[in-house]
Amino acid sequence: MCSGLGPREPGVSGFQPQRGGNGGGEDEAELPLSPRTQAQNKVLLLTVCAAGIGGTFQFGYNLSIINAPTLHIQEFINETWQARSGKPPPNHLILLMWSFIVSLYPLGGLFGALLAGLMAIRLGRKKSLLMNNIFVVAAAFMFGFSRKARCYEMIMLGRLLIGVNAGVSMNIQPMYLGESAPKELRGAAAMTSAIFTALGIVVGQAVGLREFLGGPQAWPLLLASCLVPGVLQLTTLPLLPESPRYLLIDCGDTNACLEALKRLRGTGDVAGELEELQEEHAACQGHRAQSPWELFQDPTLRRQVTSLVVLGSAMELCGNDSVYAYASSVFREAGVPEEKVQYAIIGTGSCELLTAVVSCVVIESAGRRVLLITGYCLMTCWGSIFTAALCLQSFFPWMPYLAMSCIFAFILSFGIGPAGVTGILATELFDQQARPAAYMICGSLLWIMLFLVGLAFPFIMEGLSHFVYVPFICVCICGAIYTGLFLPETKGKTFLEISKELQRLNFAHQPGSPRWTGLEVIQSTEL
Repeated sequence: MCSGLGPREPGVSGFQPQRGGNGGGEDEAELPLSPRTQAQNKVLLLTVCAAGIGGTFQFGYNLSIINAPTLHIQEFINETWQARSGKPPPNHLILLMWSFIVSLYPLGGLFGALLAGLMAIRLGRKKSLLMNNIFVVAAAFMFGFSRKARCYEMIMLGRLLIGVNAGVSMNIQPMYLGESAPKELRGAAAMTSAIFTALGIVVGQAVGLREFLGGPQAWPLLLASCLVPGVLQLTTLPLLPESPRYLLIDCGDTNACLEALKRLRGTGDVAGELEELQEEHAACQGHRAQSPWELFQDPTLRRQVTSLVVLGSAMELCGNDSVYAYASSVFREAGVPEEKVQYAIIGTGSCELLTAVVSCVVIESAGRRVLLITGYCLMTCWGSIFTAALCLQSFFPWMPYLAMSCIFAFILSFGIGPAGVTGILATELFDQQARPAAYMICGSLLWIMLFLVGLAFPFIMEGLSHFVYVPFICVCICGAIYTGLFLPETKGKTFLEISKELQRLNFAHQPGSPRWTGLEVIQSTEL
Protein backbone atom coordinates (compact mmCIF):
# COMPACT_ATOMS: atom_id res chain seq x y z
CA MET A 1 0.00 0.00 0.00
CA CYS A 2 1.26 3.48 -0.82
CA SER A 3 1.30 6.10 1.86
CA GLY A 4 2.56 9.63 2.20
CA LEU A 5 2.69 12.51 -0.22
CA GLY A 6 5.45 14.27 -2.08
CA PRO A 7 6.35 17.92 -1.45
CA ARG A 8 3.31 20.15 -1.32
CA GLU A 9 2.97 22.94 -3.86
CA PRO A 10 2.17 26.11 -1.85
CA GLY A 11 -0.52 28.55 -2.81
CA VAL A 12 -2.31 26.47 -5.44
CA SER A 13 -5.82 27.65 -6.23
CA GLY A 14 -8.12 28.49 -9.12
CA PHE A 15 -6.97 25.73 -11.45
CA GLN A 16 -6.85 26.75 -15.10
CA PRO A 17 -6.13 23.86 -17.48
CA GLN A 18 -3.21 24.47 -19.82
CA ARG A 19 -0.95 22.40 -21.97
CA GLY A 20 2.37 22.93 -20.22
CA GLY A 21 3.18 25.13 -17.31
CA ASN A 22 6.30 26.71 -18.82
CA GLY A 23 6.75 27.59 -22.41
CA GLY A 24 3.18 26.86 -23.53
CA GLY A 25 4.06 27.93 -27.07
CA GLU A 26 6.72 25.23 -27.28
CA ASP A 27 4.21 22.59 -26.24
CA GLU A 28 1.77 23.79 -28.85
CA ALA A 29 4.47 23.56 -31.50
CA GLU A 30 5.09 19.92 -30.60
CA LEU A 31 1.48 18.83 -30.87
CA PRO A 32 1.41 18.29 -34.65
CA LEU A 33 4.42 15.98 -34.58
CA SER A 34 3.25 12.53 -35.63
CA PRO A 35 6.05 10.49 -33.93
CA ARG A 36 4.85 11.71 -30.53
CA THR A 37 1.25 10.81 -31.30
CA GLN A 38 2.22 7.43 -32.68
CA ALA A 39 4.36 6.60 -29.65
CA GLN A 40 1.60 7.67 -27.28
CA ASN A 41 -0.98 5.62 -29.14
CA LYS A 42 1.32 2.60 -29.19
CA VAL A 43 2.01 2.40 -25.44
CA LEU A 44 -1.54 3.36 -24.50
CA LEU A 45 -2.93 0.79 -26.94
CA LEU A 46 -0.73 -1.93 -25.44
CA THR A 47 -1.91 -0.94 -21.97
CA VAL A 48 -5.55 -1.09 -23.07
CA CYS A 49 -5.10 -4.53 -24.66
CA ALA A 50 -3.13 -6.01 -21.76
CA ALA A 51 -5.69 -4.80 -19.21
CA GLY A 52 -8.69 -5.78 -21.35
CA ILE A 53 -7.69 -9.32 -22.36
CA GLY A 54 -7.56 -10.46 -18.75
CA GLY A 55 -10.17 -7.99 -17.57
CA THR A 56 -13.64 -7.45 -19.01
CA PHE A 57 -12.88 -9.96 -21.78
CA GLN A 58 -13.04 -12.64 -19.06
CA PHE A 59 -16.44 -11.34 -17.96
CA GLY A 60 -17.97 -11.63 -21.42
CA TYR A 61 -16.20 -14.89 -22.22
CA ASN A 62 -17.31 -16.73 -19.09
CA LEU A 63 -20.78 -15.28 -19.38
CA SER A 64 -21.28 -16.89 -22.80
CA ILE A 65 -19.34 -20.19 -22.74
CA ILE A 66 -21.61 -21.67 -20.06
CA ASN A 67 -24.49 -21.90 -22.57
CA ALA A 68 -22.88 -24.46 -24.91
CA PRO A 69 -22.23 -27.31 -22.41
CA THR A 70 -25.58 -27.02 -20.59
CA LEU A 71 -26.87 -30.49 -21.51
CA HIS A 72 -23.44 -32.11 -21.11
CA ILE A 73 -22.97 -30.75 -17.59
CA GLN A 74 -26.48 -31.77 -16.58
CA GLU A 75 -25.76 -35.27 -17.87
CA PHE A 76 -22.51 -35.28 -15.86
CA ILE A 77 -24.41 -34.30 -12.71
CA ASN A 78 -26.90 -37.11 -13.36
CA GLU A 79 -24.15 -39.71 -13.85
CA THR A 80 -22.19 -38.56 -10.79
CA TRP A 81 -25.28 -38.64 -8.59
CA GLN A 82 -26.13 -42.16 -9.71
CA ALA A 83 -22.55 -43.33 -9.10
CA ARG A 84 -22.66 -41.94 -5.56
CA SER A 85 -26.15 -42.95 -4.47
CA GLY A 86 -26.98 -45.85 -6.78
CA LYS A 87 -30.20 -44.26 -8.00
CA PRO A 88 -31.00 -41.46 -10.47
CA PRO A 89 -31.67 -37.97 -9.05
CA PRO A 90 -35.07 -36.30 -9.44
CA ASN A 91 -35.35 -34.07 -12.51
CA HIS A 92 -36.01 -30.98 -10.42
CA LEU A 93 -32.80 -31.61 -8.46
CA ILE A 94 -30.65 -31.55 -11.62
CA LEU A 95 -32.35 -28.32 -12.71
CA LEU A 96 -31.77 -26.86 -9.25
CA MET A 97 -28.07 -27.73 -9.34
CA TRP A 98 -27.71 -26.28 -12.80
CA SER A 99 -29.43 -23.07 -11.70
CA PHE A 100 -27.05 -22.96 -8.76
CA ILE A 101 -24.03 -23.30 -11.08
CA VAL A 102 -25.30 -20.42 -13.24
CA SER A 103 -26.23 -18.22 -10.26
CA LEU A 104 -22.86 -18.59 -8.55
CA TYR A 105 -21.25 -16.50 -11.30
CA PRO A 106 -23.07 -13.23 -10.44
CA LEU A 107 -22.74 -14.07 -6.74
CA GLY A 108 -18.97 -14.30 -7.17
CA GLY A 109 -19.09 -11.09 -9.19
CA LEU A 110 -20.74 -9.33 -6.24
CA PHE A 111 -17.97 -10.51 -3.92
CA GLY A 112 -15.39 -9.33 -6.45
CA ALA A 113 -17.01 -5.90 -6.77
CA LEU A 114 -16.88 -5.45 -2.99
CA LEU A 115 -13.25 -6.59 -2.98
CA ALA A 116 -12.18 -4.38 -5.89
CA GLY A 117 -12.16 -1.07 -4.02
CA LEU A 118 -9.90 -2.38 -1.28
CA MET A 119 -7.56 -4.02 -3.80
CA ALA A 120 -7.32 -0.85 -5.90
CA ILE A 121 -6.31 1.13 -2.83
CA ARG A 122 -3.94 -1.35 -1.19
CA LEU A 123 -2.29 -2.83 -4.28
CA GLY A 124 -2.76 -0.22 -6.97
CA ARG A 125 -4.62 -0.56 -10.25
CA LYS A 126 -2.13 -2.62 -12.25
CA LYS A 127 -1.09 -4.97 -9.46
CA SER A 128 -4.76 -5.61 -8.60
CA LEU A 129 -5.42 -6.79 -12.15
CA LEU A 130 -2.40 -9.08 -11.97
CA MET A 131 -3.29 -10.54 -8.56
CA ASN A 132 -6.84 -11.04 -9.78
CA ASN A 133 -5.59 -13.86 -12.02
CA ILE A 134 -5.15 -16.06 -8.95
CA PHE A 135 -8.89 -16.65 -9.12
CA VAL A 136 -8.59 -17.56 -12.83
CA VAL A 137 -5.90 -20.17 -12.21
CA ALA A 138 -7.85 -21.71 -9.34
CA ALA A 139 -11.10 -21.75 -11.37
CA ALA A 140 -9.41 -23.31 -14.41
CA PHE A 141 -7.99 -26.06 -12.20
CA MET A 142 -11.45 -26.78 -10.79
CA PHE A 143 -13.05 -26.91 -14.23
CA GLY A 144 -10.33 -28.95 -15.87
CA PHE A 145 -10.27 -31.76 -13.29
CA SER A 146 -13.95 -31.83 -12.31
CA ARG A 147 -14.92 -34.70 -14.62
CA LYS A 148 -11.84 -36.75 -13.80
CA ALA A 149 -12.56 -36.31 -10.09
CA ARG A 150 -16.28 -37.00 -10.70
CA CYS A 151 -17.12 -33.97 -8.61
CA TYR A 152 -19.68 -31.45 -9.88
CA GLU A 153 -19.04 -29.37 -6.76
CA MET A 154 -15.74 -28.37 -8.38
CA ILE A 155 -17.72 -26.77 -11.22
CA MET A 156 -19.74 -24.79 -8.68
CA LEU A 157 -16.62 -23.57 -6.89
CA GLY A 158 -14.97 -22.73 -10.21
CA ARG A 159 -17.95 -20.60 -11.28
CA LEU A 160 -17.82 -18.75 -7.96
CA LEU A 161 -14.09 -18.05 -8.34
CA ILE A 162 -14.31 -16.93 -11.96
CA GLY A 163 -17.20 -14.67 -10.90
CA VAL A 164 -14.96 -13.03 -8.28
CA ASN A 165 -12.38 -12.46 -11.01
CA ALA A 166 -14.97 -10.82 -13.26
CA GLY A 167 -16.25 -8.62 -10.44
CA VAL A 168 -12.78 -7.29 -9.67
CA SER A 169 -11.80 -6.69 -13.30
CA MET A 170 -15.09 -5.01 -14.22
CA ASN A 171 -14.33 -2.34 -11.60
CA ILE A 172 -10.57 -1.90 -11.78
CA GLN A 173 -9.98 -2.04 -15.54
CA PRO A 174 -11.97 1.13 -16.46
CA MET A 175 -10.52 2.88 -13.40
CA TYR A 176 -6.97 2.00 -14.47
CA LEU A 177 -7.47 3.01 -18.11
CA GLY A 178 -9.40 6.17 -17.29
CA GLU A 179 -6.61 7.35 -15.00
CA SER A 180 -3.83 6.40 -17.46
CA ALA A 181 -5.23 8.07 -20.59
CA PRO A 182 -4.97 11.81 -21.37
CA LYS A 183 -8.20 13.75 -21.02
CA GLU A 184 -8.79 13.88 -24.78
CA LEU A 185 -8.69 10.06 -24.94
CA ARG A 186 -10.07 9.23 -21.48
CA GLY A 187 -13.56 8.34 -22.65
CA ALA A 188 -12.33 6.22 -25.55
CA ALA A 189 -9.86 4.36 -23.31
CA ALA A 190 -12.47 3.59 -20.67
CA MET A 191 -14.97 2.66 -23.41
CA THR A 192 -12.70 -0.22 -24.45
CA SER A 193 -14.01 -2.11 -21.42
CA ALA A 194 -17.29 -2.54 -23.32
CA ILE A 195 -15.38 -3.59 -26.45
CA PHE A 196 -13.55 -6.36 -24.60
CA THR A 197 -16.78 -7.49 -22.93
CA ALA A 198 -18.49 -7.82 -26.32
CA LEU A 199 -15.39 -9.46 -27.78
CA GLY A 200 -15.40 -11.98 -24.94
CA ILE A 201 -19.05 -12.81 -25.62
CA VAL A 202 -18.41 -13.37 -29.33
CA VAL A 203 -15.28 -15.47 -28.77
CA GLY A 204 -17.08 -17.50 -26.11
CA GLN A 205 -19.97 -18.15 -28.51
CA ALA A 206 -17.55 -19.19 -31.24
CA VAL A 207 -15.41 -21.46 -29.04
CA GLY A 208 -18.57 -23.10 -27.73
CA LEU A 209 -19.63 -24.28 -31.19
CA ARG A 210 -19.92 -28.02 -31.67
CA GLU A 211 -17.07 -27.88 -34.18
CA PHE A 212 -14.67 -26.56 -31.51
CA LEU A 213 -15.08 -27.21 -27.77
CA GLY A 214 -18.87 -27.55 -27.59
CA GLY A 215 -18.86 -31.36 -27.88
CA PRO A 216 -19.83 -33.78 -25.09
CA GLN A 217 -16.22 -34.71 -24.26
CA ALA A 218 -14.59 -31.30 -24.45
CA TRP A 219 -16.68 -29.28 -21.99
CA PRO A 220 -14.08 -29.38 -19.12
CA LEU A 221 -11.53 -27.95 -21.53
CA LEU A 222 -14.05 -25.34 -22.69
CA LEU A 223 -14.64 -24.09 -19.15
CA ALA A 224 -10.92 -24.23 -18.29
CA SER A 225 -10.01 -22.20 -21.40
CA CYS A 226 -10.47 -19.06 -19.28
CA LEU A 227 -6.84 -19.68 -18.29
CA VAL A 228 -5.60 -18.54 -21.72
CA PRO A 229 -6.52 -14.81 -21.44
CA GLY A 230 -5.30 -14.86 -17.84
CA VAL A 231 -1.86 -16.09 -18.91
CA LEU A 232 -1.75 -13.47 -21.68
CA GLN A 233 -2.35 -10.72 -19.16
CA LEU A 234 0.24 -12.09 -16.73
CA THR A 235 2.90 -12.02 -19.45
CA THR A 236 2.14 -8.55 -20.87
CA LEU A 237 0.74 -6.23 -18.18
CA PRO A 238 3.87 -6.30 -15.92
CA LEU A 239 5.79 -4.62 -18.76
CA LEU A 240 3.46 -1.60 -18.78
CA PRO A 241 3.20 1.37 -16.38
CA GLU A 242 0.93 1.88 -13.38
CA SER A 243 -1.68 4.66 -13.38
CA PRO A 244 0.22 7.99 -13.11
CA ARG A 245 -2.61 9.52 -11.09
CA TYR A 246 -2.44 6.68 -8.55
CA LEU A 247 1.36 6.97 -8.29
CA LEU A 248 1.31 10.71 -7.57
CA ILE A 249 -1.90 11.34 -5.63
CA ASP A 250 -2.21 8.06 -3.74
CA CYS A 251 1.46 7.16 -3.33
CA GLY A 252 3.07 10.58 -3.46
CA ASP A 253 5.79 9.25 -5.79
CA THR A 254 6.53 12.08 -8.21
CA ASN A 255 9.41 10.30 -9.93
CA ALA A 256 7.39 7.15 -10.62
CA CYS A 257 4.48 9.28 -11.87
CA LEU A 258 6.78 11.20 -14.20
CA GLU A 259 8.28 7.99 -15.58
CA ALA A 260 4.81 6.49 -16.16
CA LEU A 261 3.67 9.66 -17.93
CA LYS A 262 6.71 9.62 -20.21
CA ARG A 263 6.07 6.01 -21.21
CA LEU A 264 2.35 6.46 -21.77
CA ARG A 265 2.71 9.73 -23.70
CA GLY A 266 5.80 8.65 -25.65
CA THR A 267 7.68 11.87 -24.87
CA GLY A 268 9.78 13.40 -22.12
CA ASP A 269 7.84 16.66 -22.31
CA VAL A 270 4.91 16.01 -19.97
CA ALA A 271 5.24 19.22 -17.96
CA GLY A 272 1.70 20.35 -18.72
CA GLU A 273 0.02 17.15 -17.63
CA LEU A 274 2.30 16.76 -14.60
CA GLU A 275 1.39 20.28 -13.53
CA GLU A 276 -2.31 19.40 -13.71
CA LEU A 277 -1.73 16.38 -11.49
CA GLN A 278 0.32 18.44 -9.05
CA GLU A 279 -2.45 21.04 -8.90
CA GLU A 280 -4.84 18.32 -7.82
CA HIS A 281 -2.21 16.77 -5.55
CA ALA A 282 -1.46 20.04 -3.76
CA ALA A 283 -5.15 20.88 -3.32
CA CYS A 284 -5.73 17.75 -1.20
CA GLN A 285 -4.47 17.40 2.26
CA GLY A 286 -5.17 14.95 5.07
CA HIS A 287 -8.24 13.17 3.65
CA ARG A 288 -8.58 9.42 3.42
CA ALA A 289 -10.45 7.43 0.79
CA GLN A 290 -14.19 7.36 1.32
CA SER A 291 -16.26 4.27 1.96
CA PRO A 292 -19.40 3.46 -0.07
CA TRP A 293 -21.63 4.45 2.85
CA GLU A 294 -19.90 7.83 3.12
CA LEU A 295 -20.64 8.48 -0.55
CA PHE A 296 -24.37 8.14 0.14
CA GLN A 297 -24.12 10.51 3.10
CA ASP A 298 -22.01 13.21 1.42
CA PRO A 299 -24.25 16.04 0.08
CA THR A 300 -21.50 17.17 -2.31
CA LEU A 301 -21.80 13.80 -4.10
CA ARG A 302 -25.60 13.63 -4.25
CA ARG A 303 -25.93 14.06 -8.01
CA GLN A 304 -22.99 11.76 -8.76
CA VAL A 305 -24.29 8.89 -6.61
CA THR A 306 -27.84 9.30 -7.93
CA SER A 307 -26.59 9.24 -11.53
CA LEU A 308 -24.48 6.17 -10.82
CA VAL A 309 -27.38 4.27 -9.24
CA VAL A 310 -30.07 5.33 -11.74
CA LEU A 311 -28.06 4.81 -14.93
CA GLY A 312 -26.29 1.69 -13.61
CA SER A 313 -29.67 0.14 -12.82
CA ALA A 314 -31.08 1.24 -16.19
CA MET A 315 -28.24 -0.50 -18.05
CA GLU A 316 -29.01 -3.83 -16.37
CA LEU A 317 -32.82 -3.46 -16.44
CA CYS A 318 -33.12 -2.23 -20.04
CA GLY A 319 -33.68 -5.78 -21.37
CA ASN A 320 -30.55 -6.33 -23.43
CA ASP A 321 -29.58 -9.52 -21.60
CA SER A 322 -33.13 -10.79 -22.00
CA VAL A 323 -32.94 -10.31 -25.78
CA TYR A 324 -30.35 -13.08 -25.87
CA ALA A 325 -32.83 -15.36 -24.09
CA TYR A 326 -35.44 -14.66 -26.77
CA ALA A 327 -33.05 -14.91 -29.70
CA SER A 328 -33.08 -18.68 -30.22
CA SER A 329 -36.87 -19.03 -30.30
CA VAL A 330 -37.30 -15.99 -32.58
CA PHE A 331 -34.68 -17.31 -35.01
CA ARG A 332 -36.42 -20.70 -35.15
CA GLU A 333 -39.78 -18.98 -35.69
CA ALA A 334 -38.26 -17.03 -38.58
CA GLY A 335 -37.28 -20.27 -40.29
CA VAL A 336 -33.60 -20.47 -39.39
CA PRO A 337 -32.65 -24.19 -39.40
CA GLU A 338 -31.93 -25.65 -35.97
CA GLU A 339 -28.31 -26.43 -36.81
CA LYS A 340 -27.79 -22.82 -37.96
CA VAL A 341 -29.31 -21.09 -34.91
CA GLN A 342 -25.99 -21.16 -33.04
CA TYR A 343 -24.36 -19.20 -35.87
CA ALA A 344 -27.18 -16.63 -35.88
CA ILE A 345 -26.69 -16.14 -32.14
CA ILE A 346 -23.02 -15.34 -32.77
CA GLY A 347 -24.33 -12.56 -35.01
CA THR A 348 -26.09 -10.96 -32.03
CA GLY A 349 -22.85 -10.80 -30.08
CA SER A 350 -21.05 -9.41 -33.13
CA CYS A 351 -23.59 -6.58 -33.33
CA GLU A 352 -22.76 -5.46 -29.80
CA LEU A 353 -19.05 -5.67 -30.57
CA LEU A 354 -19.46 -3.57 -33.73
CA THR A 355 -21.33 -0.74 -32.04
CA ALA A 356 -18.95 -0.76 -29.05
CA VAL A 357 -16.06 -0.16 -31.45
CA VAL A 358 -17.97 2.60 -33.25
CA SER A 359 -18.90 4.28 -29.96
CA CYS A 360 -15.27 4.16 -28.84
CA VAL A 361 -14.31 6.06 -31.98
CA VAL A 362 -16.99 8.76 -31.75
CA ILE A 363 -17.35 9.22 -27.98
CA GLU A 364 -14.86 12.07 -27.77
CA SER A 365 -16.56 13.97 -30.59
CA ALA A 366 -20.21 13.15 -29.86
CA GLY A 367 -20.01 13.24 -26.07
CA ARG A 368 -21.37 10.96 -23.35
CA ARG A 369 -24.87 12.42 -23.07
CA VAL A 370 -25.60 12.17 -26.80
CA LEU A 371 -24.60 8.50 -26.95
CA LEU A 372 -26.63 7.58 -23.86
CA ILE A 373 -29.78 9.42 -24.96
CA THR A 374 -29.51 8.09 -28.53
CA GLY A 375 -29.00 4.53 -27.32
CA TYR A 376 -31.96 4.54 -24.93
CA CYS A 377 -34.28 6.25 -27.45
CA LEU A 378 -33.43 3.72 -30.16
CA MET A 379 -33.90 0.85 -27.70
CA THR A 380 -37.34 2.23 -26.83
CA CYS A 381 -38.23 2.35 -30.53
CA TRP A 382 -37.02 -1.16 -31.37
CA GLY A 383 -38.46 -2.64 -28.18
CA SER A 384 -41.88 -1.26 -29.08
CA ILE A 385 -41.69 -2.68 -32.62
CA PHE A 386 -40.50 -6.01 -31.21
CA THR A 387 -43.52 -6.14 -28.89
CA ALA A 388 -45.88 -5.39 -31.78
CA ALA A 389 -44.20 -8.09 -33.89
CA LEU A 390 -44.65 -10.68 -31.13
CA CYS A 391 -48.34 -9.80 -30.82
CA LEU A 392 -48.99 -9.99 -34.58
CA GLN A 393 -46.76 -12.91 -35.56
CA SER A 394 -49.76 -15.26 -35.87
CA PHE A 395 -51.52 -12.89 -38.29
CA PHE A 396 -48.72 -12.05 -40.72
CA PRO A 397 -46.15 -14.57 -41.95
CA TRP A 398 -43.42 -11.94 -42.21
CA MET A 399 -43.69 -10.79 -38.58
CA PRO A 400 -41.06 -13.30 -37.28
CA TYR A 401 -38.55 -11.74 -39.67
CA LEU A 402 -39.39 -8.29 -38.31
CA ALA A 403 -38.91 -9.60 -34.76
CA MET A 404 -35.55 -11.06 -35.76
CA SER A 405 -34.49 -7.71 -37.22
CA CYS A 406 -35.56 -5.95 -34.01
CA ILE A 407 -33.29 -8.22 -31.96
CA PHE A 408 -30.25 -7.12 -33.96
CA ALA A 409 -31.35 -3.48 -33.93
CA PHE A 410 -31.97 -3.53 -30.16
CA ILE A 411 -28.50 -4.94 -29.46
CA LEU A 412 -26.92 -2.43 -31.84
CA SER A 413 -28.69 0.41 -29.99
CA PHE A 414 -27.53 -0.92 -26.62
CA GLY A 415 -23.94 -0.95 -27.83
CA ILE A 416 -24.15 2.67 -29.01
CA GLY A 417 -24.33 4.15 -25.53
CA PRO A 418 -25.47 2.27 -22.43
CA ALA A 419 -23.06 -0.65 -22.88
CA GLY A 420 -19.92 1.46 -22.61
CA VAL A 421 -20.73 4.98 -21.45
CA THR A 422 -22.32 3.79 -18.20
CA GLY A 423 -19.04 2.20 -17.14
CA ILE A 424 -17.22 5.54 -17.52
CA LEU A 425 -19.43 7.36 -15.02
CA ALA A 426 -17.63 6.17 -11.90
CA THR A 427 -14.30 7.28 -13.37
CA GLU A 428 -15.36 10.76 -14.47
CA LEU A 429 -17.99 11.80 -11.92
CA PHE A 430 -15.94 11.02 -8.80
CA ASP A 431 -12.61 12.36 -7.57
CA GLN A 432 -9.62 10.29 -6.54
CA GLN A 433 -10.72 9.69 -2.96
CA ALA A 434 -14.25 8.64 -3.90
CA ARG A 435 -13.54 6.67 -7.08
CA PRO A 436 -12.75 3.20 -5.57
CA ALA A 437 -15.90 3.34 -3.41
CA ALA A 438 -17.94 4.50 -6.41
CA TYR A 439 -16.78 1.46 -8.36
CA MET A 440 -17.74 -0.76 -5.42
CA ILE A 441 -21.27 0.66 -5.57
CA CYS A 442 -21.45 0.43 -9.37
CA GLY A 443 -20.09 -3.12 -9.46
CA SER A 444 -22.31 -4.37 -6.65
CA LEU A 445 -25.34 -2.86 -8.36
CA LEU A 446 -24.44 -4.49 -11.67
CA TRP A 447 -24.14 -7.99 -10.24
CA ILE A 448 -27.21 -7.73 -8.01
CA MET A 449 -29.31 -6.55 -10.96
CA LEU A 450 -27.87 -9.26 -13.20
CA PHE A 451 -28.84 -11.88 -10.62
CA LEU A 452 -32.35 -10.48 -10.08
CA VAL A 453 -33.10 -10.14 -13.80
CA GLY A 454 -31.98 -13.72 -14.43
CA LEU A 455 -34.13 -14.89 -11.55
CA ALA A 456 -37.25 -12.89 -12.41
CA PHE A 457 -37.25 -12.94 -16.22
CA PRO A 458 -38.83 -16.42 -16.62
CA PHE A 459 -41.73 -15.33 -14.42
CA ILE A 460 -42.08 -12.01 -16.25
CA MET A 461 -42.09 -13.83 -19.58
CA GLU A 462 -44.75 -16.24 -18.36
CA GLY A 463 -46.92 -13.50 -16.85
CA LEU A 464 -46.75 -10.88 -19.61
CA SER A 465 -46.35 -13.17 -22.62
CA HIS A 466 -46.01 -11.00 -25.76
CA PHE A 467 -45.87 -7.83 -23.63
CA VAL A 468 -42.76 -8.99 -21.79
CA TYR A 469 -40.76 -6.03 -23.07
CA VAL A 470 -43.10 -3.31 -21.80
CA PRO A 471 -41.27 -2.97 -18.41
CA PHE A 472 -37.91 -2.78 -20.21
CA ILE A 473 -39.23 -0.10 -22.57
CA CYS A 474 -40.27 1.98 -19.53
CA VAL A 475 -36.76 1.64 -18.11
CA CYS A 476 -35.25 2.84 -21.41
CA ILE A 477 -37.54 5.89 -21.42
CA CYS A 478 -36.57 6.74 -17.85
CA GLY A 479 -32.87 6.35 -18.67
CA ALA A 480 -33.12 8.76 -21.61
CA ILE A 481 -35.08 11.35 -19.58
CA TYR A 482 -32.71 11.23 -16.62
CA THR A 483 -29.66 11.57 -18.85
CA GLY A 484 -31.13 14.57 -20.64
CA LEU A 485 -32.16 16.37 -17.46
CA PHE A 486 -29.51 15.59 -14.87
CA LEU A 487 -26.29 14.16 -16.32
CA PRO A 488 -23.63 16.79 -17.12
CA GLU A 489 -21.39 16.43 -20.14
CA THR A 490 -17.79 15.50 -19.23
CA LYS A 491 -16.24 15.39 -22.72
CA GLY A 492 -12.79 16.99 -22.91
CA LYS A 493 -12.76 18.16 -19.27
CA THR A 494 -10.17 17.48 -16.59
CA PHE A 495 -11.20 15.75 -13.37
CA LEU A 496 -10.91 19.08 -11.55
CA GLU A 497 -13.22 20.83 -14.02
CA ILE A 498 -15.79 18.03 -13.75
CA SER A 499 -15.71 18.13 -9.94
CA LYS A 500 -16.11 21.91 -9.93
CA GLU A 501 -19.15 21.76 -12.21
CA LEU A 502 -20.77 19.00 -10.15
CA GLN A 503 -20.15 20.97 -6.96
CA ARG A 504 -21.97 23.90 -8.52
CA LEU A 505 -24.88 21.70 -9.64
CA ASN A 506 -25.23 20.01 -6.26
CA PHE A 507 -25.67 23.35 -4.51
CA ALA A 508 -27.35 25.27 -7.34
CA HIS A 509 -30.58 25.82 -5.37
CA GLN A 510 -28.96 26.62 -2.03
CA PRO A 511 -27.97 30.34 -1.91
CA GLY A 512 -26.27 29.94 1.45
CA SER A 513 -24.29 26.87 0.44
CA PRO A 514 -20.52 26.69 0.90
CA ARG A 515 -18.41 27.96 -1.97
CA TRP A 516 -16.20 25.65 -4.02
CA THR A 517 -12.72 25.63 -2.46
CA GLY A 518 -11.01 22.97 -4.50
CA LEU A 519 -10.96 19.23 -4.91
CA GLU A 520 -10.28 17.00 -1.92
CA VAL A 521 -7.81 14.28 -2.73
CA ILE A 522 -6.38 11.68 -0.43
CA GLN A 523 -3.19 11.78 1.48
CA SER A 524 -3.51 8.21 2.71
CA THR A 525 -5.85 5.97 0.76
CA GLU A 526 -7.37 3.80 3.44
CA LEU A 527 -11.04 2.88 3.51
